[in-house]
Amino acid sequence: MNAYDSQVAAGILEQAGYVVLSEGEGAENAVLVSGRPAISQGADIVLLNTCSVRDHAEERVWGRLGLLGAEKKERPDLVIGLMGCMVEEHRESLFKRFPYLDLMVGTRHIKELPDMILQVFETRQHVARIKQDGISIEYSEFTKRDSVYHAWLPIMTGCDKECTFCIVPKTRGAEVSMPAREVMREATRLVAKGVKWITLLGQNVNSYGQTRAPMPETRVGAIPVASRPSSGTAKGASFPELLEMLSGMEGLERISFTTSHPQDATEDLFQAIARNTKIGRRLHLPLQSGSDRILRRMKRLHTYAEYRSKIERLRVLVPDISITTDIIVGFPGETEEDHRETKKALEEIRFDSAFIYKYSARPGTPASRLPDDVLPEIKAARNQELLGVQKCISNVKSLALVGTVCSLFVEDRHKGFPGEFVGRMDQDRRVILESDKDCVGEFVRVTLTDLHHETFRARIV
Repeated sequence: MNAYDSQVAAGILEQAGYVVLSEGEGAENAVLVSGRPAISQGADIVLLNTCSVRDHAEERVWGRLGLLGAEKKERPDLVIGLMGCMVEEHRESLFKRFPYLDLMVGTRHIKELPDMILQVFETRQHVARIKQDGISIEYSEFTKRDSVYHAWLPIMTGCDKECTFCIVPKTRGAEVSMPAREVMREATRLVAKGVKWITLLGQNVNSYGQTRAPMPETRVGAIPVASRPSSGTAKGASFPELLEMLSGMEGLERISFTTSHPQDATEDLFQAIARNTKIGRRLHLPLQSGSDRILRRMKRLHTYAEYRSKIERLRVLVPDISITTDIIVGFPGETEEDHRETKKALEEIRFDSAFIYKYSARPGTPASRLPDDVLPEIKAARNQELLGVQKCISNVKSLALVGTVCSLFVEDRHKGFPGEFVGRMDQDRRVILESDKDCVGEFVRVTLTDLHHETFRARIV
């Protein structure tokens, strides 16, 4: 979602007359902008799009801001802005900590960036738009996409779950779903522009349709804006029904989505994936822990047995599905027995891959009030053990695919290597394709010939 927000910011700023010089990657995703000379006198603008989900991501931003502060002493006209979840979490306290910070924009005010930057240039005072005072979803036809053929499409935002470790409800607000007719309208517009693959986005994307809907739109240019909260619900299509509708769209050849919550991973969803070959064969479903005791402390709304049962059912219906997950190590109160149960869960379910992180308390979350009683060295040891277990499982599963035939979407040329292309399998695995034919933007059948780290090599069948 943060990467998409950066694309929206870059597109809106280009539309307003700015030149986007580069877009960085990572937690402190940067949008570097060249200002309009008539206003900025050539000054540069640096926008850091931030994430608050983990402490490490925030530390990187603090470091980047420190470097920018030193640079601003040499270049007083430099405009420094902060976007994203850290703005929602820390709010105006950031201006006190970093007085050289010029502007802050919350997750639901990205469309206001051009006016905010202009205000900074004119007043040289702090400017902020943070309050989540509307039920809206940030999307824009001006989005600066990295690919001609692939696009992200947010269909809901926010979270109504109450996981004790998670700061997303605070930084992204309550769940809001885009009405299905608007999703279809936006998907139709994207396909008309040459997009063949759409990834649906949401903090809990599979809870789509259970949540509030935006109010009828007013418009700023061509950017939809919801003006006030709604007390209604997003009556209409459920998430499986939306997938069915999109699967019938001519010209749209692949549909993927992220991220899902186990509570809303239903039989209807699994059946929709099984019926529609356009839907990508990858489901990211965070488990977080294999211990029921820790799952209760996390308020995850499922047991390990319930989670495992859903995975087994999905694998029956969709044998080629790739399952990935998130695991938190060292949650408050985690014992050695809890850790062994998580290790056992990895060995039993055999995920294709897993993001395994050491717990870090997020300010304002219920878990932050619990004693962080797992020693750092124990967290590190447990983290390394689980990473080792998962690495072995991932290698075995990946090697088993060498020699098989699969569908590959070719995204781009492999820069610096003539005759090679970069693509993604239905399971969203990265593949380097050797081919004499320019097949960028096409779906091709390939044989996987080799594996290097996590990247496959292939040739056209």
